[in-house]
Amino acid sequence: MQEVQTTLPIGSVVRDRYVIESLLGQGGFGAVYLAKDLRVKGNLYALKEVMEPYRKDLTRKDRNRFLFESDILKRLDHRALPRVYRVFEDDKQERAYILMDYIDGPNLEKLRQQQPEKRFSLSQVTNIIAPVIDAISYLHSQQPPILHRDIKPANIIVSTPDDAVLVDFDIAKEFDPDSTTTAVRRCSPGYGAPEQYAQGTNIRTDIYGLGATIYTLLTGLIPPDALHRMTMLGSNGDDPLAPIDKLVPGIPKNVAETIHNAMTLNSDDRFPTIEHFWQAFDAHATSQEIPIPPVITPPPSSQAPVASKSKTGNTTTVPTIKLAPTTQRRRRKSLPIVLALLALFVALASAAGLWSLFGSRHGALSITPGPQRTVSVAISPPADPTMPPKSTVITGRGVPTPSPTLPSSGSSLPPQVTPTVPASIPTAVPTQQPMPTPHPQPTRTPVPTPILNPYPILAGIYNGTIVDTAPSPNIRTNMYLSSIKQNKGYISGVFTVDAPLVGTGPFRGTIGTNKYIQFTVSSYRGNAPLFFWGFVQANQSLQGQYCSLDQNGHCSANVGAGGYWSVFPGPPGS
Repeated sequence: MQEVQTTLPIGSVVRDRYVIESLLGQGGFGAVYLAKDLRVKGNLYALKEVMEPYRKDLTRKDRNRFLFESDILKRLDHRALPRVYRVFEDDKQERAYILMDYIDGPNLEKLRQQQPEKRFSLSQVTNIIAPVIDAISYLHSQQPPILHRDIKPANIIVSTPDDAVLVDFDIAKEFDPDSTTTAVRRCSPGYGAPEQYAQGTNIRTDIYGLGATIYTLLTGLIPPDALHRMTMLGSNGDDPLAPIDKLVPGIPKNVAETIHNAMTLNSDDRFPTIEHFWQAFDAHATSQEIPIPPVITPPPSSQAPVASKSKTGNTTTVPTIKLAPTTQRRRRKSLPIVLALLALFVALASAAGLWSLFGSRHGALSITPGPQRTVSVAISPPADPTMPPKSTVITGRGVPTPSPTLPSSGSSLPPQVTPTVPASIPTAVPTQQPMPTPHPQPTRTPVPTPILNPYPILAGIYNGTIVDTAPSPNIRTNMYLSSIKQNKGYISGVFTVDAPLVGTGPFRGTIGTNKYIQFTVSSYRGNAPLFFWGFVQANQSLQGQYCSLDQNGHCSANVGAGGYWSVFPGPPGS
């Protein structure tokens, strides 16, 4: 019996326009091809072929629903999402096609398989996932929200270490809280939420998939499937999902609990939004990371063992590893003492020759990057002269301090100008006055690198629109953020909203190194406080969602307004 051709042969032409160049991937519901546009020279696209809507048990209405939902993807525009250009169907072949950007690069599942023990460090995961979080937040902020429903490592392409793209939209759909569909409802084992096997998916479905993805990246293990978890819980009361910190002891318990919460079987018990999940995960991941042996590189921590150069060199996603400079500082702590003793024995030698000797030898040993003193023979060392600047991933971590047996100079960068050796040895030179040339001076090169502020800098005033989606029809009006003050990650200011909405008042909040912003507006004349969250966009605008908070601090449509907002830097009319 001849096997039915399930994929298009190389060289096939779809719609008299798109030539199949190669097969990029294949699954049980279709395939993805690399296609060339005959009408535009040099243009390559990813052509996704979907056969799922043409199942025998689905009706034409289901098929049209799928095409409608896929066509909505054309309006999306985000740096971490491929651009969708066309959606069309081939009734003869009983297939639908989605034409989108071709993203060149390995997917995260392939990269994971190449890592030691098939897992990433916590810092690497935080870096890689940040753009994906932004993309999911963008999808969920659409009106109505768009669900991805198949988040997993294989659907995340990493074109560069800091540029991950979320792909595979064949099962994305708009979320209507008042209705459910069964047109295209499937998921990947281990990553799909329980509700995907039945009805009623919502934005928390994507939170489950994201939690399962991070679970795999950190442990090297695909989590047990949701159906299996429910079966085991029903039979013996045990959940086979092992906590991450039990599988990888270096993972902080708070991080493990955050992932476990995201993968709760009951969707109502998960984080309400992707922003709430990321706020909890990022806060714990960037402040409590513990060394995780063995991984590509040990995380920067004062308790971390000294790393070998080979491990440090393999890192491409964590640019803030500073263990090599720390090692060099430890080796050189005894050097000033030795040099000081040598200076006392050769005090009668030529001052110029002495300083030339010290200068050349010390310069040869100065292999650590960053600002440091290179000509001081004093016993007192500077206080931690190579402290690395804060980064967008690693914050609040201690660095090794100078040895407690050596008295601290009590000064910080830049180094003191007055050298210590000439002041201590002139009396030991009976026949020669201190020569003015060459006069020892502390070396000021390399210039101390200023500690950069890793937090996005907000403007003093923003203006834009706010939409209350609670009533029907929706209410759209103007909103303003003014008198903004910022101290690193803490922000405050005044929120103003035009009629007919109310809620003007002062606000306080935070902004993260991942560009996530949140703030709470105080209650206004008995009205519930307003909670805003979102992200700083590439054009410096702020976009996100908001809600009214109940007495327990939870978003609730029963106590007030809720919807989305968008503001741009500058006063009204700018």
